[in-house]
Amino acid sequence: MEFLLTLTSFSIWLYLLFFYANKKFSFQELFWTNKVVFENEFIKKQKQVDKLCIIIPARNEEQYIPETLRSISNLTYSKISVLIIDDNSTDDTVKISKNILNKKKIQNFIVKGKKLPKGWSGKVWALKQGIDFLKKKKFSFYLFLDSDIKLEKNVVNEAVSYLRANNLVMVSMMAKLNCKNFWEKLLIPSFIYFFQKIYPFSRVNNPKDSLSAAAGGFILCRANLFKNENLYDFIKNKVIDDCNLAKIIKKKGNIWLGLTEKVYSQRNYNKISQIWLMVSRTAYEQLNFSLITLICSAFAMVLIYLYPIFSIIYFLKIDNNFLFFVSLFSTILMTISIIPTILFYKLNFLYFFSLPLSSIIYIMMTITSALNFYFKKGNVWKGRKY
Repeated sequence: MEFLLTLTSFSIWLYLLFFYANKKFSFQELFWTNKVVFENEFIKKQKQVDKLCIIIPARNEEQYIPETLRSISNLTYSKISVLIIDDNSTDDTVKISKNILNKKKIQNFIVKGKKLPKGWSGKVWALKQGIDFLKKKKFSFYLFLDSDIKLEKNVVNEAVSYLRANNLVMVSMMAKLNCKNFWEKLLIPSFIYFFQKIYPFSRVNNPKDSLSAAAGGFILCRANLFKNENLYDFIKNKVIDDCNLAKIIKKKGNIWLGLTEKVYSQRNYNKISQIWLMVSRTAYEQLNFSLITLICSAFAMVLIYLYPIFSIIYFLKIDNNFLFFVSLFSTILMTISIIPTILFYKLNFLYFFSLPLSSIIYIMMTITSALNFYFKKGNVWKGRKY
């Protein structure tokens, strides 16, 4: 059994590193690459004459939304309007937003969100109301933006140019998350790593592949996708709104998803409990609420990320050189796979070895998500239970 488990773990790592989602045997296609970055794409800048609406759902975001709106005011894209859907905020989100937008002389609309109906998730309900409001407005592009996101001044202009030049219907960028304190440094790169593992960019960006995904912080798409129907009606009960929206959009045209340093989040996760809550609210939905999938996933995580570490110690102790070196090579391959993400976040080399520890925590977060689903009637996010 030890021999079989050790070779299985090693074989999985060989496959993941060099063959998984890598049809052309290119570094760009490896799921763990940090080279699929928007800044690396060739962008022939075009003069933008089309109207674009930035759509921001906001629920008690007075801490972050001011900087988001100030970054919007500095954009080089000239024909921008901002729509804020107030998702039943109890703080000064709306008042602060109105003051900044009016002061910056940005055309804006504020939609007062209605009470959340049964069967809808909060963000999807807010965005559905935003699209309904815009039906009689004439815009060529929608940019769905989270309320904590800051933008560099040229990024929207470049994103629209890239979308048009490549005949895409959607461009989504993974906002660079904060990575300042210990818990962020330990868990945020792993979060990005696991996302890329589930949704390899090479497959998402391949028109011939059905796999789709998006990063909800920044989703630029053509407005005509919503002309005949509100796409949010089809995903009303989904907490993972971005990837479910992308699944519908990819059926209508080609999409692009990648990393960037031009879109970044202000949100801080100072405590592990904050990251735990963020992950656990969607983790069990990612597994389609399947207990069997949860058990298989937990076993696979242990076999892939933890077993090589413990087996090194065990085989060294019992003096089994062959299995010791196989486990050592598995650990080396695991370490290599996280290095690009750690480098992208410019962290100390010690975090090259963070995957085993972070994987334990992510397993526990996923189990928590399932336990909440079965015993607490759902996971809580922003005061709402899903």
